[in-house]
Order: sequence, then C-alpha cells, then structure tokens
Amino acid sequence: MIKAALVLEGGALRGMYTSGVLDTFLKNNIEFEAVAGVSAGALNAMNYISKQIGRSAKINLEFCDDPRYIGRKAFIRNKGIIGYDYLFGDISKNKIPFDYNTFENTKQRYIIVATNCEKAQTEYLEKNNCNDLFKAVQASSSMPLASAMVEINGNHYLDGAVTTSIPVDWALEQGYDKIVVVLTRDKTYRKPLISGKMKKLYKLAYHKYPALIEKLNTMPERYNKLQERLLNLEKEGKIFIIRPKTKVNVSRLEKDKTKLDNLYKEGIAETEECLNELKKYLEIN
Repeated sequence: MIKAALVLEGGALRGMYTSGVLDTFLKNNIEFEAVAGVSAGALNAMNYISKQIGRSAKINLEFCDDPRYIGRKAFIRNKGIIGYDYLFGDISKNKIPFDYNTFENTKQRYIIVATNCEKAQTEYLEKNNCNDLFKAVQASSSMPLASAMVEINGNHYLDGAVTTSIPVDWALEQGYDKIVVVLTRDKTYRKPLISGKMKKLYKLAYHKYPALIEKLNTMPERYNKLQERLLNLEKEGKIFIIRPKTKVNVSRLEKDKTKLDNLYKEGIAETEECLNELKKYLEIN
C-alpha cells in the first residue's frame, strides 16, 4: 500500500472517466492509503476499495436508462434523481454483487465528502467513524434541487461539491506528501456563473438555510479558483493530476451508452499513458 492520498472529483456519469482510471490502478496493483471522494467519486471509490475491476462501469452501462436507477421511479422512491435503494439493494446484492467482505476488511482509509446544510460546511465522513456509509454516499451524491436532503444523526446533507468539489486540502492537511487527483473535466473547463433564475430557485428551495444558499450561489467562483490552484500545485510537483485531455461531451445524467463507454475507455487509455510518470511521482516500481 502506498502512503499517498487519492482524491476523486464527482460529476455523476462523467465519473465513467474515473472508473477507467481506477480500474487501471487496480490492474497495476496501485493501492492508496487514503481515498477521498465527492459524489460520484465516493461511489467509484467503493468499487476501487472492494477491488472490483469493471463494476462501476458495468452498473452505469447496464442501468443508465433504467428509471429505477436514474429517473422518475428513482425520484418517487428516493426523493432524488438516483435510485440508491435499487443501487444498494437489488443491483448490489443480486445483479452485480458488491464485495462487502473485501470492502469491510480493507486497511485503506475511505472518506466521503458531504455538505452539512445547517452549517453550510464540508464534513468528511470516514469509514471507521460513520454508522451508515451507504447513507453517507447518498448524501455526498444528492444534487441540489434534483434530490432531497439526506438526514444523518439529525443533520441534513447534500452533495459534497456544494462546499468542497475536490478535497485536495483535506489530503494536504492530513500530511500526505503524495496526492493523486482524478478530475472529470479537461484542463480548460471553468464553470459558468449562477444565473439569476437559478438563484431564485435556490432561495425558494432552501430559504431555511441562508448560509447554504450563499455557498450554492458561489459554487462556480470557488470551483474556478480551485482549478487555478490545482494547476499551481501540479506545477510545483505537490500533486499529480489525471484528467480528460479533451472536452467531455457526457452530461451528468447521460443516457448514451456509447458516449459512456468511450469516456470509460478514455480513462483507461490516458491512465495507461501516464503510468510510468505516475509511478515515478509515487516513487514506486
């Protein structure tokens, strides 16, 4: 196991790129001491830690057009666009079984990034200190407006990206000298500013949470500023970034299986391409 941290951005089905990256890591026995994921990054991390090559990609390719997984039926049953009851239930127990034994017995640290709505602050829910990891993953992946808040121990949570889109600071604060960051957008991507209409929707939906509204309204500015900081950290050799080389044309809730498969294969190919450079950075053979 490498004394290093792996940081995974979200992006819903754009996480197919991350699936390709992580499967390449598994094939090459690259195992990080700590894995911190936001939203889809947290979901991908579960299959990386359970060492199930291809599972994340297979689920999305087989079920992206199933309304029980993504869509109307999922919303009715889960109060959110993603069907976590179906994902963690029938899919994980019967259709594409999750290796709970390997996951539970791992020595790797697993950190789920979620937003505490009352405090409008990031919370890092770690495997060994969290009573309900599946609910924590659901919280981390619950997109604003498209999902209801998830209640854990009396607190309400939404997508971790609202406050921390890429938890590189967590890894730095934990003292990791080697940090690998997997992004789901290319180097040139920057988020557009929140529209006036969207601000009104946030105010209407979350009027009881004024501090949360402020975080939602400033997400693009904070994300774009972080991207510039990541570029500087990369130049300084403090982090190693794996990101799509070209513009990603996959939407968050993409239904086109060819696009999804191509993005997965892109993640594999681009990770294989930089593997020697990555091993040099991590100081491994």
